[in-house]
Amino acid sequence: MAGRELNDVARTPSPIRPQVRDHYRSGGDVLVEDFFGPVLGQATLYRRSVGYFSTSALLGWADAMLRMASSDLEVRLIASPELQPLDLAVLRDIQDQDEIDRHRATLVDHILEDILQLMDNPGDVARRARVFAWMVANGRLKLKFAFAEHVDDARLYHEKIGIVTLEGGDQLAFTGSANETDSGQRRNYESIDVFRGWLPDERRRVEVKGTQFEEAWSDAANGLRVLEPTPAVIERLRARVARNRGSVKEDAAVEAPPTPSMWRHQDEAVAAFMETGAGVLEMATGTGKTRTALRILTDLAVAGDVVSAIVTMDGTDLLDQWTLELEEWVAKSEQRWVIYRQYERHHDLDEYLLDPASSLMVISRGQLPRLMRGLSKGNAAKAIIIHDEVHGLGTPSSVRDLDGTHDRFRWRLGLSATPDRAYDAKGNHFLESEIGPVLYRFPLEAAIARGVLSEFDYEPLHYNLTDGDRQRLRQVYTKQASRAREGRPMSQEEIWTEIARVYKTAERKPDVFADRLAEDPTIVDRCIVFVETREYGQRILEIVDRYTHRYRTYYADDDRAHLVAFANGEIDCLITCHRISQGIDIRSLKTVVLFASARARLETIQRIGRCLRADPGNAHKRARVIDFVRPSQPGDKELNADQDRCQWLTGLSEITREEEIAT
Repeated sequence: MAGRELNDVARTPSPIRPQVRDHYRSGGDVLVEDFFGPVLGQATLYRRSVGYFSTSALLGWADAMLRMASSDLEVRLIASPELQPLDLAVLRDIQDQDEIDRHRATLVDHILEDILQLMDNPGDVARRARVFAWMVANGRLKLKFAFAEHVDDARLYHEKIGIVTLEGGDQLAFTGSANETDSGQRRNYESIDVFRGWLPDERRRVEVKGTQFEEAWSDAANGLRVLEPTPAVIERLRARVARNRGSVKEDAAVEAPPTPSMWRHQDEAVAAFMETGAGVLEMATGTGKTRTALRILTDLAVAGDVVSAIVTMDGTDLLDQWTLELEEWVAKSEQRWVIYRQYERHHDLDEYLLDPASSLMVISRGQLPRLMRGLSKGNAAKAIIIHDEVHGLGTPSSVRDLDGTHDRFRWRLGLSATPDRAYDAKGNHFLESEIGPVLYRFPLEAAIARGVLSEFDYEPLHYNLTDGDRQRLRQVYTKQASRAREGRPMSQEEIWTEIARVYKTAERKPDVFADRLAEDPTIVDRCIVFVETREYGQRILEIVDRYTHRYRTYYADDDRAHLVAFANGEIDCLITCHRISQGIDIRSLKTVVLFASARARLETIQRIGRCLRADPGNAHKRARVIDFVRPSQPGDKELNADQDRCQWLTGLSEITREEEIAT
């Protein structure tokens, strides 16, 4: 190989110097094996500027460092935090420099808070988070974050350099976009230029790169602000590591143990799908839908049945979560895959459509029609399309834009805890015609009985309507009549929605809750309260405040730090609307309080699913669901929505675990 000519290697290397060339490039070189591994294996200090790193990339990077580096290596890392549009807008509006720094410091701490939360997740993500935390807690990784200020509309710090100090004191430096992770090398075509300090012609370049790094590290570089995490968040990382002492070696080297029999439903779901290749897996929240889908993808990819996958759903949080899961899957795969994204700030669709082979596309449902128009029939035939939260596919816009587009896919997988769309026969027909029938069911009842989800106590609190509530109901019917006279009749769905809102915000519920909380203040310990509106939630806050000051809200524009603080046990109670009904895994959660819940069971299943997830730290966890139920009234001919939900949840709460949990 021309790239390995002897005349391009240091002619008289010291025994402690790795054999290093001046240039490496993907295709001819495997950068992890040919450069990063040998160099870092003989290093004592590694100073690195990496530009922008996502949380998942940061975890993978730290994991790779621990695997390839010498035992006494110290790493100093400068990275650029991800700035969301809202963050940029806030920073632009702030004039005071101290206030800007305070906001930036909050953003920096959020990154480590997110990693603390990931330590509670299952699987490889948690393992990598523990590795990262161990490196920080033990001084192996010192981390700072850079904010560009060289122009008024500065975005990312994008400098990418590395300076390595070897065991004998020699130094080398390199520049280029390559990173140290094996998965990154498989996905990207990279090159780096290397400067060796022991060669006279290259020594000056090493010195320059070292000076540039130190200027940034000490916050002395022009046009750059560099901040480190606060001592408080570092201490929280150290505290978590102390609780898990001794696990990092296993985290870095040992695969997960075989799946216990309580999780055999995943085997059953995979087998059911593989029989037909098209349909829906109906699996309760917390029972491993994502893991099951990735097992299916693995089997199809290994067999050569698919060479591409499209994963689609609604919601940036879920799309980001899937990207993280796929990055972990790619890192373990023996094949080479490229991950593309098309949602929010990511715009990779055109690149994916050019050559979908060996590619994974994570795409929002709103962007899916464009993909369907651009994907050839031949490429679709060699791909699997995975719809997470598949019930969301049955909206009128999807029915209009995607009708008849899925039959080109041999493999079509839908995932949902409740795929049925209540009161929407057209949407349900569309789901079955496009994706297929329900192939396998593992509902809440089975999950609780098997011990996959925890048992729970159900406590209905009774309330009655006030005169004010009845007046609001009359206003709905008055509005219905007025709109009919104007020739703009309200749809039945509009009427139901407005009536339901009256019951969800009934005036007596807070008083009933206050009375119950006075009897049992432990309700607000590890508790999420679901309300209909921010205004209604304010009344609940005033009640909770009598028993604890460790509470926060989590509405659409609230800081994510509130959720992270709750996940870390730093606050007791979270009051929220719809925002965390799905896509959040806080296993220590004990109680959910349902001030608002829809007649359709989907929302309730997602909400109670938050507290039914098994807690590794409490094998015999028993959750609690507190609900508000309006008693029957004279003249009622059938159960009202509250009573119907009460009857259903009462039955679920009576299910007991049939299989013992190993402790």
